[in-house]
Amino acid sequence: MIKKRFFTFGTSHAVAVGAGAAGALLFSLVGQGTWLAIALAYLAPLPIMIAMLGFGRVAGIGATAAAPLIVFLLAAAQRPHEWSSNLDDAGLAALTFLLSLGLPALWLSYLASLSRAKGNLPWSIASAASRTFSREYCPLERIFTYAIAISATLAVGAAFYASFRAGGFEAALDGAIKEATPILESLTANQPMLAGKLDIHAVARWVALAMAPMMAASTLVMLLANLWLAGRVVQVSGRLPRPWPNIARELQLPRIYALVFAAALVAAYFLTRLPGLISAIVATALGMAFALQGLSVIHDLTHGGRFRKPVLIIVYFGLFTLMPWPLLVFCLVGLAEAAFSLRERRDKAVARKL
Repeated sequence: MIKKRFFTFGTSHAVAVGAGAAGALLFSLVGQGTWLAIALAYLAPLPIMIAMLGFGRVAGIGATAAAPLIVFLLAAAQRPHEWSSNLDDAGLAALTFLLSLGLPALWLSYLASLSRAKGNLPWSIASAASRTFSREYCPLERIFTYAIAISATLAVGAAFYASFRAGGFEAALDGAIKEATPILESLTANQPMLAGKLDIHAVARWVALAMAPMMAASTLVMLLANLWLAGRVVQVSGRLPRPWPNIARELQLPRIYALVFAAALVAAYFLTRLPGLISAIVATALGMAFALQGLSVIHDLTHGGRFRKPVLIIVYFGLFTLMPWPLLVFCLVGLAEAAFSLRERRDKAVARKL
């Protein structure tokens, strides 16, 4: 028994170090600046989530602690001859990883691991061996709402940090406009007709203002996509501590979020400066969440239908070729689900026919 516990203890710590190193290496690829490197960097939360879901609390917390340390060492080692001046940048990189990727990945995967016996209040992490449909598992709605809150909070925090570092909101916005303007000018340099019609400064201002809201939306997608992928990887190994959920059926938001979304849109339209940007961040995060809910509704309503595959092929083809316009359609479907409970109505209609 002691030998078995020692082996399990050692395995968890080995997984923690390995997962932390993998997450840190993926995160460090951001500095390469290529599309492939950025795509791989989006997988940085994945090792931590796999460690938490597959090997438990010790492995998850250990990976979350090890990754920022390795990020710090990698960043500091890039300029060994400027060690003292590089420590601040390395510390900022480690803190960025911890707050934006490490802790969110740990928390969401921890929630996904929770379960309890029905009628028993305390939540706990059960082993894969005790996985059964007689237990109650942390609802996807709760995980979903936490992911939204985390994504919006990170974007708001980034906006506050940029404003503080630049000496104010307008100064930060002017700096972002100055960085975006040359890029837009280079993109329109070979298209004189387009360049003559566009107000480059106005477009650059719009791009600068859209950066934080887009960060919230992309962070939400990144966290949920990594959690889904981590769950699939752990499921293949047989270590997933819960049965695979019916995502198309269970992914939903509380109805009150539709009102919050509407209020945030109105506030973003009428407010200016930092309050308006915060409202836009909240609205964009919720808009992406409702788009994901709408996509899940489409999956659920077409389940068992004759034309399910062609419909889904068209949906995903449009999603990847016409971005971001399909997201608006999905968002409307998600809002319709919040207002009219489309999936529940379909189930009642089917039950009446039976």
